[in-house]
This record gives sequence, C-alpha cells and structure tokens, in this order.
Amino acid sequence: MIDQRINDSLKELEQGLKNIDSARKQVERTINSYDGLHNSTSEYVTQLRNLTTKVKELVAAIGTDYNQKVAAFEKDRKSVIDSANSASQKLSEATDSFRNSLNKVESRLNYSLAINFVLAIILGVVIIYTAK
Repeated sequence: MIDQRINDSLKELEQGLKNIDSARKQVERTINSYDGLHNSTSEYVTQLRNLTTKVKELVAAIGTDYNQKVAAFEKDRKSVIDSANSASQKLSEATDSFRNSLNKVESRLNYSLAINFVLAIILGVVIIYTAK
C-alpha cells in the first residue's frame, strides 16, 4: 500500500510538473508574444516619429516658401503701384503741358485774328480812300 501511495504521489507530482511545464511554456509564449508586440509597437512608434518629423519639415518648407512668395508678391505689387503712380504723374504733367501749349496757341490765334481784323479794317479804309 505504501508503494501504491508512493506511486500515486509520484503520478500526482508528475502531473503537477507537467502542469507547471505547460504553464511555463504558456508564460514563455506570452512573453515572446509581448516581446514581439513590443518590438512591432516600437517600430510603429519610430515610423510615426519619423513621419511626424517629415511632416514638420514639410510644413516648415511650405511656410518658408509661402513667406518668400508673399515677399516677392509684395515687392512686385509695390513696383507695379510705383510704376502706375509714376505713369499717372507723367500723364498729368503731359496733360498740363499740352493744355499750356493749347493756351499759347489759342492766345496766338486770338492775337493773329485781332491783327488780321485790324489789317482788314485798315485795308478796307485804304481801299475806300483810294477808290474816291
């Protein structure tokens, strides 16, 4: 009977050891799965970090390009406005000069008309006196 108890105890011990070994293997699989998940997650986080860095670089490049384009546009806009103002000023000056020229021509024409009128009167008087 003692032998039977010893055999039963040994069977129970063997069964317990098998259960412990099974549990140990389950723990190892869990740890290996965790390590694999941890490695995959770490790689994913690294890729996200790299992507975030690239997006920040892209945003910075776009911002720089935008600022350069705005500065160039403002420079061109100022140049166009200055040119338009200069052309407007020159047109105004040319118009004033043309008006002054027309006024001078008008004055000369009025003077010529007055002289021609006086000459016509003198010529008429001369013709009338020479006809008598």
